[in-house]
Amino acid sequence: MDDRKYKYNPSFQDEILENPNIEEDQSENLKTILATREKLKALKGADIRFSDPVLIQNGNAIIFPHTINVIQGQAGVHKSRLAEYISAAFIKRPNCDNNLLNFERLSLYSTYTVVYVDTERNLTEQLPYALQSIQLKAGYNKEDHPENFEYISLLQINRKERFAALNEYLNYLKKTITDPLFIVLDVSTDCIEDFNKTDKSMELIDLMNMAINEHNVIFLCLIHENPGSDKARGHFGTELKNKASTVIQVGFEKDANQNDTDLVRVKYLKCRSTARHTPFYIKYCNETKGLVLADEGEVSSLINNRKHKAGTEDIIEFIETYLGDGSTMTRIELLDKLCKDFKASQRTIEDRIKEIISSEQEINNNEGNPCTLFKETKDKTLFYSLKPC
Repeated sequence: MDDRKYKYNPSFQDEILENPNIEEDQSENLKTILATREKLKALKGADIRFSDPVLIQNGNAIIFPHTINVIQGQAGVHKSRLAEYISAAFIKRPNCDNNLLNFERLSLYSTYTVVYVDTERNLTEQLPYALQSIQLKAGYNKEDHPENFEYISLLQINRKERFAALNEYLNYLKKTITDPLFIVLDVSTDCIEDFNKTDKSMELIDLMNMAINEHNVIFLCLIHENPGSDKARGHFGTELKNKASTVIQVGFEKDANQNDTDLVRVKYLKCRSTARHTPFYIKYCNETKGLVLADEGEVSSLINNRKHKAGTEDIIEFIETYLGDGSTMTRIELLDKLCKDFKASQRTIEDRIKEIISSEQEINNNEGNPCTLFKETKDKTLFYSLKPC
């Protein structure tokens, strides 16, 4: 578990403090601003109590109340399957002993209702099978209809009308369900008309921001990455990553020749409430027709073999570790560390660093924001740091 201390924070979102200074002729927007100011004044004057995580994995705090969270990756890397395990953890029955990739919902919270919103899979086989899989993982029978498991498809809704339909459905849920909601948007870009347009992108992001502040709601958004890139798709992906509390990247691990292997790396690009967690590895199991945790020996063997190549992608990961918190390092310090990490010559590491800088390869800082490797000379000493893109 992370060293940070968390305390349960009862929701105050539905409490509107009366402000005696509000005049009748003031606009609704101004009234809202002034009421919020009074709420903040009351909170600022008290001890701040941070919420406990709702979901942990291997003892690490992953998802917190009132947050937007992201799973991103290329097509076909098991993003939806990972979301199924997380969803199952939220509705897992107390007597169920299924291991859900070590995801666990903390019992101090009341029952969550999972709301799975799908936009891609067909309605005859693919989506019913996925929903069935979530139930079985959570300890239910496929014939069961758990009260805390809701699901819809937007596949048959015209794309231009999907945002309005989703908004209408979420308003319907607020009136009919009193439990906290864990809402999965799979995939989130299909819920809006155009993920490259600022106004259309912000409609959904604003909707989610309002929901998590006014109600006991958590969002998990799945989004594709641009082909051949680590960037989430479109303007929507950029803004979504900025607003998210936890961003998880899923992708096939490469071998020494940069070919995809069967291993899938689950990497935390952003953890707003904690330090960034180390990646963990999973793979698809034909026997169980699902994901399983990868064998540690298999992972170590692959990584050690690849490190001998000292590829730029691997070096970037170590640079993220060294400089992701805003630190700077001298040329000698950085080269010394990387040479030891990769058991490579200084010439090899220098060539890789030059390649990373010249090609302006994206490197994520600890906040999950894209940066590039930057070098500058001060007092005849060369320093390296990360510079926001």
